[in-house]
Amino acid sequence: MATDRNTFLGVATCDLALPLPASDIVIFGAADATPHLKGRTSHAANGPTAIRNALRVYQADLSRWDFDQDGVLLDREQIRVFDCGDLPTSPDAPEENRNVIRTATKKILASGAVPVLLGGDDSVPIPFFEAFEDMGKLTIMQIDAHLDWKDRRDGSAHTFSSTMRRASEMPWIERIVQVGLRGIGGSGLQELSRARNWGSRIFTARDIKRQGVHTVLSAIEENSNCLITIDCDGLDPSVIPGVILPQPGGLSYFDVIDLIAGVASKARIVGLDLVELVPERDVQNIGAICAARIICNAIGCIAKHKML
Repeated sequence: MATDRNTFLGVATCDLALPLPASDIVIFGAADATPHLKGRTSHAANGPTAIRNALRVYQADLSRWDFDQDGVLLDREQIRVFDCGDLPTSPDAPEENRNVIRTATKKILASGAVPVLLGGDDSVPIPFFEAFEDMGKLTIMQIDAHLDWKDRRDGSAHTFSSTMRRASEMPWIERIVQVGLRGIGGSGLQELSRARNWGSRIFTARDIKRQGVHTVLSAIEENSNCLITIDCDGLDPSVIPGVILPQPGGLSYFDVIDLIAGVASKARIVGLDLVELVPERDVQNIGAICAARIICNAIGCIAKHKML
């Protein structure tokens, strides 16, 4: 299988229009799903490219030691990772965008691989979640500064303001664990009450600072299937500056990778998305590097679980 310089860590390419190769993880990107302003491309449309490019300097030697994983950067003998590139999306076609994201995710799941989706804004995860309909009961762990429980924003039910509200309506979503909330967002008391009444477990960024990530992990059920969704503004802007609405006091890089490792130690990570990186607002590429490093750690955690 040929490699492509524009894939994540230079891994081999695959084509979602063809039968997928035997794989453990398939990475793909989506610049747009449901734009907040119809016809205007997402503020995070260039996020997938920035994440793929962030670690290009290391891809010639994936045996380099990664101290965060306590192992090599990517062990090709332990895990088969492919990158299918970006899906064809358009800011003028939100319904079609959602369908292509949903269809691609379903195809990856049907192949037995774990889908890793790079966005795009926080409307991208909604059709991603929908694709897990046949996977049994799921827990979603969301890392985000915002609650995302609005029913509609400017008449639309599928924008970045409604991500977790739509997730709560999917019968296969059994638990929602929300981590990193802080500051001011678009939700009000009505949305917060609805989230709590549904049963969402909410851990603010201050909770993590006071109690550590173990308090979140207590809400993850043993041997469950867990889908992880990460909005880059869940991290402190000193860690990922390139976001549209930076809020002070967010999670650290180590908070996030420890959360992922902790989930992997208790449950099965069956999917992951990372969205809302705005490269045009980044500082010295540090946010893209951090986002890419989070993906590296997630791949390593999935690989370790596979070996058990």
